[in-house]
Amino acid sequence: MHPVEADIRKWSKEFLEIPNVKLNGLPPCPYAKQAWLENKVTFSINTGLEGLVKQVSDFNNHDYDIVIWASEELPELEYLDGFCDGMNEALAVARHDMHLMVFHPEYDVSEAGLDFLEDDVTDKELDYCMVFIQRLSPLDDASLSLEKSGYYRYFPDEIYQSLVLDRRRLRNGNAWQSKNGEKEEDDARWHGEEKNDGRRNGQDGQEENDARRYG
Repeated sequence: MHPVEADIRKWSKEFLEIPNVKLNGLPPCPYAKQAWLENKVTFSINTGLEGLVKQVSDFNNHDYDIVIWASEELPELEYLDGFCDGMNEALAVARHDMHLMVFHPEYDVSEAGLDFLEDDVTDKELDYCMVFIQRLSPLDDASLSLEKSGYYRYFPDEIYQSLVLDRRRLRNGNAWQSKNGEKEEDDARWHGEEKNDGRRNGQDGQEENDARRYG
C-alpha cells in the first residue's frame, strides 16, 4: 500500500469517523466508515493533473462511490481550487452528476474559523493534496440531511455558503432536485424554517482542514 493511501485511511479512521461535539456529536464525515466497509473508495496517487482529468472522464466506468486523487507534487492552493472549480462548473453545465472537492495542506482551518476540524493524526513527514471525486446528488442529499441535524451550526457563514450552497446551485443550475424528484428553488426550502435557523437546527442567535473541507 502506498504511504499516502495508508495515511489517508488512518486520517479517516482516527479523525473523519470520530464524533465531534461541534458537529452535534456527528463525525466530520458521517458516511466514511460505511464507504470503506463496502469497498467503495479507490485511489489515484501521483498521477498529475492529467490523472485527475482521466479519473473524472472514467468515473462512470466503475462502481466506486469515491475516487481519491492524491499528489505529493503540490500545485498552489489557488491554482488547484480554480482548476477544480472550473471542472465543477463544466460538469454542471454538461449535466454530469459529479463533483470535485479539494483538500490542500496550505488551507488554514483556524484562519477559516474551522479550528474544531483541525486534526493531528496525519503523518507530518508526508505532504500531499487531495481531490475527492464523487456524485454530486448524493453529496447534496447528505448535506440536506446533515442540515436538519445541526451539523453546520458552527460553520462560519462564508464557509457554509461556499461549501454547501454553492455546491447545491451547481446541482441543477439555480435549483436543486430532491430524491423524490421534486424541484426546489435553491434558497427557498429550509425544512419550513428561516435559512439560518434551518442550518442550526432551530437555535436562534448562534453564528455560526489542516487542509480539509467537510460535509
